[in-house]
Amino acid sequence: MFRLRRAGDAEDRERIADNTPAIYGSLLVTTLVAVQWKAEAVPELIGLSLVIGVGVFWLAHAWAEVINRRVAGPISVADVGSIALGEAPMLLSVIVPGLLLGLHRAFGASADVAIGLALAASLVQLFLWGLAVGRAAHGSWPIAVGVGLVDFAFGVVIVVLKAVVLH
Repeated sequence: MFRLRRAGDAEDRERIADNTPAIYGSLLVTTLVAVQWKAEAVPELIGLSLVIGVGVFWLAHAWAEVINRRVAGPISVADVGSIALGEAPMLLSVIVPGLLLGLHRAFGASADVAIGLALAASLVQLFLWGLAVGRAAHGSWPIAVGVGLVDFAFGVVIVVLKAVVLH
């Protein structure tokens, strides 16, 4: 599911796992944490919203793919399960930020520290996905770092837009 390697010809590209759901999930988590960070924020509620929000988007992505394939003809229950499993990496994007949000309750960290760490973790996830994909696609570390920085920049833009629009 998370096989990342350098892509060669078109046939090779078809065999490489689609990491889109995991990357999209990381962007979604970044957005959800950023827009909910305010003075009276409750980290546990943000964590719950991450699980629910990303879960709903996972179902929506799987449903959209089922409908897309269904237009071409019938699909089996096994195909539906395979589609849902293929979109499941999106759900993994919640784990690290969600655990960091739990610092508030588990270790008495302030709400701002827990939320800030969760947001930082989601930005790091974006960078790491970009790095991994850039490395697999190009084989060059400078290009891979560049792709990682572009992914990271998407997250930073989300945070900046939140600050400008919602404050």
